[in-house]
Amino acid sequence: KIASIIDHSGGQEYPVAKSTLSLNGQHLYPGFIDAHGHLFGYARTLSTVNLIGAASKQECIERIKTYIRLHPNEEWIIGRGWDQNDWTEQRYPSANDLAAFSEKYVYLTRIDGHAAWVNQPVLDAFSITNETKVDGGQIMDGILIDNAETLVTLPKLINRYWRTALLQAQDSLVKYGLTAMTDAGLSTHQILLLDSLQEEGSFKLFVNAMISNHEEDLQYFENHGPIEKPLLRVKSVKAYLDGALGSRGALLRDPYHDLPDHYGLPLLSPEQLDVLRERCVQNGWQLCVHAIGDSAHHVLLESFNELDTIADLRFRVEHAQIMTPEDSAFYAHPNIIASVQPTHATSDMYWAEDRLGPHRIHHAYSYRRIFNAANERVAFGTDFPIEHIDPLATFFAATTRQDKNHWPEHGFLPEQEISPGMAIRAMTREAAYSAFGEDTYGSIAIGQKANFTLLNTNLWSEDAALRERTQVVKTIVGGQVLYDSNSNKGR
Repeated sequence: KIASIIDHSGGQEYPVAKSTLSLNGQHLYPGFIDAHGHLFGYARTLSTVNLIGAASKQECIERIKTYIRLHPNEEWIIGRGWDQNDWTEQRYPSANDLAAFSEKYVYLTRIDGHAAWVNQPVLDAFSITNETKVDGGQIMDGILIDNAETLVTLPKLINRYWRTALLQAQDSLVKYGLTAMTDAGLSTHQILLLDSLQEEGSFKLFVNAMISNHEEDLQYFENHGPIEKPLLRVKSVKAYLDGALGSRGALLRDPYHDLPDHYGLPLLSPEQLDVLRERCVQNGWQLCVHAIGDSAHHVLLESFNELDTIADLRFRVEHAQIMTPEDSAFYAHPNIIASVQPTHATSDMYWAEDRLGPHRIHHAYSYRRIFNAANERVAFGTDFPIEHIDPLATFFAATTRQDKNHWPEHGFLPEQEISPGMAIRAMTREAAYSAFGEDTYGSIAIGQKANFTLLNTNLWSEDAALRERTQVVKTIVGGQVLYDSNSNKGR
């Protein structure tokens, strides 16, 4: 922990220390926190087909072929990251497009995690056709959207696999300066496995784990109680109210601009949401709900607005991507917290107007509006592996509204840009607050965990090349250097 903070300009003597670390002109920040990521999902991507950035359906197929050449004995081919919006022909692929892999089971998750592209052997194995009915889901020639994904049961992976994968993921987190995170939805088995790795001292980062909204998982923690340990907090629940914008599952008030008569997919009814809200209140759980479309967002905010303003509940709206301007007033409620991912704005900006139209696009990714309504009580994350794990990408997306190539010149919806100070607080103190951790981590203050991210630049600088120049130098967790760019420590 941080024992003291000394102003050396006042002539105070340094206390005796076992070791010292000189900054050498580098810049010290509170340890960066990701308020919304998927640790197990990210760990899984480290050993599957990486389809992120594939520029066409054919490139996806070529990557699958390469993977199979390297892993010829695998019966199931699992991949993630395709996005038809990045292709010249922006239509969904089909099972027939995967006909070359008829001897394998192929399951490829879309970049947003809300759709899967599967081949005919998978459809046959689980008796799935276009006529198969599933509440909150849609099936289109080998594309399974939202709840339709649950029709397929993927092979279970053994704990030995997960142990190796999670420790590799930890190496990546600290390489990018992350010292703590919130995982947005884990099963009981996953939570207990992570707990065991932390107890043995292998996984060293703090995780605020949301319980997945599955009855068996909720019942387990109702019967066994929450987990509140130095490195693990399990006292939150993750639910989904709608799908994603890219796969047209986000629930909109008016039809999609590029698909008339389609409004998206409701994954919970308002009545189901209210029942879950009350169950969480009774159990002392924090409820965290995915809401992207303006219809889902409104339903959620109205439900949360009924919460007591005195009790410390901190219910969270995850993503909050599309919102009518008048709904921003709900964020003044002390128990409603927005958890947003600025890189979603800069990833979606190339095609979001196609979905929403020229008027409604100005109601999307309205982070400055939310900051103003919430008195800057907003938490930032990346939603990795859907977006890149790098918190610096979050910072620059929020403060410039540009992609890594500095496009567009004046930023995407630039009136929603926020200041460097606001962004850093959302990545540190407010991210900790959103997980009830502000007394323990997220700030440089006496009594806080000694979690620091050391960069080579001042993020308040107006240097035009700041984005290209900025690098993580060291990541320190609990006073221990877990990543050092100048040595072999970390990766």
